[in-house]
Order: sequence, then structure tokens, then C-alpha cells
Amino acid sequence: MNELLLFLGLIVLTAACFQFAHPLMRRLGLLSVAVTVFTAGYLLAGHIWGGVAGVVALLLLPWIEILLRIRKIRLPLRKHLRQVAPPSRDVFPDLTEVTDTIESSGFEHAADLGWEMDEYRQFLRLFANAEKREEAAITCIEQNQIGFHFASVTSRAADGSVFITWNCPVPSSLKSLPTVHLNRMAGETSFGALLAGHEAFLAERGIARETLQAVDPDSVRVSVERDMETQLQHNLSEGLLEREGEEHGRYSWRGMLFLWWQCLRDIFRFS
Repeated sequence: MNELLLFLGLIVLTAACFQFAHPLMRRLGLLSVAVTVFTAGYLLAGHIWGGVAGVVALLLLPWIEILLRIRKIRLPLRKHLRQVAPPSRDVFPDLTEVTDTIESSGFEHAADLGWEMDEYRQFLRLFANAEKREEAAITCIEQNQIGFHFASVTSRAADGSVFITWNCPVPSSLKSLPTVHLNRMAGETSFGALLAGHEAFLAERGIARETLQAVDPDSVRVSVERDMETQLQHNLSEGLLEREGEEHGRYSWRGMLFLWWQCLRDIFRFS
């Protein structure tokens, strides 16, 4: 009876921890999940190895999605962005508000672009700030009737290095080029805080604004399409993707291991 009460108490503690956004509570919540799963395995098996097996099974859980769905996906090796209408208010109710915030920060709306494949749809609203030599984007992704969105700020150095600050709530599904430097902030970060974080990111790297590449609304689309294509080619050369015909690729076993590792890193990401 006491063991059952302990198990129920751990479930309540886990649920309570994830009601708070503070990193310390997230750490405690993750620890509580592991202890709860360990306790469940121990109670069912009556042995400590049952608890260990439960924790291992928890860590291997992302493989269900990877093997059953992601393994079958065929990715276009060249994404042709086209002008598209923005998502409906039902899909992205905050689009106008986020757009107004970005434009009030000195950015000019450059284009609404997108591409889709099977049940996957990606929408990008691009912006340019010629004075600060910065690009901004709102990205909305819909997949299997589930969607999320995030914002990003990008600066490009004269040597080809790219510096990106974003608040994407999920880890990247592809490996970045060595010349791409990511600064990931919490998903609930406002655009104002994102912009301040980006400028601090550049300062930490010793990047002065006058050394950045010039930006204008016409150049943003070209840069984004080039980024997408070079990232796909990089993942092909790294062995994370393998060709599936002339125009498509799919994840290799090495690529699926990369996705699993990204999931684990995100689980234990505490900021």
C-alpha cells in the first residue's frame, strides 16, 4: 500500500513540476519522470532491473515515431518556395500580432512563401532590416493536423558565416553546416527578447554590424532558398540522408540515430 501511494505521489509531483516554466522546475520534472518510470518498473517486476528496463524503454520511445513514420518520408532535395496565402486564423491566430511586433521593430515585410509535401506544409513570412543588416522570419509548420510556429533573426557575415537566433520549440531535424551558428531560446520568448538575444549573440562572437552582409527585401528569399538547399546537400554528404531517385532523399540509419540523439538532447535541455 505504501509503495502504491509513493507511486501516485510521484505522478502528482511530475504533473505539478511541468506546470511551471522555470528551468529548475523543468529539471525537477524530468527527474521525477525518470523516478516514476523506474518505480513503476520496479513495482511490476519486483526487482531493481525492472526499473532500469523501464528507464531504458523511456529513452528508446522516440524510435517508434522514427521507424514507423520518419523512415518512410521522402524529402525533396530542392525546395521550390512559392508565393502562398498565409495560414488561416484557425491555424495561426497570432500571425497578425507577431507581424506587427516585427514590423514595429524596424523590419520590412519581404514575402510570404511556402512549400508542401504530402501532409507536411511550411509557411514562411520573411522580413528585412536594411539598417541593422538583419533578416527575420515567422515560420509556421503543419504536419498531420498538428502545427507550431516560431520566429527567427538571421545575420550573415562577410565570410559566409550565418548567425541565427530562434525560439523553435523542437530540435532541428537536419544537421547544420559548420558555418551556421544557432542560438536557440525558449519557445515562449517574445520577439523583442529574441532580437536582444540575437544582438548579444553577435557581440559574444565579436561580430560588428558594419561587417555584416547588406540586406534588402529582394535578397532575403534568395538567401533562404540557398540555405535550405545547402543544408540538404550537407546532410547528404554527411550520410544523414541518402538519395531516393534523382530529386528526393530519405533518412539513413545514421540520420535516424541523429534524430534520436536530437530528441534526447531536447528532453534534457533545461533552459
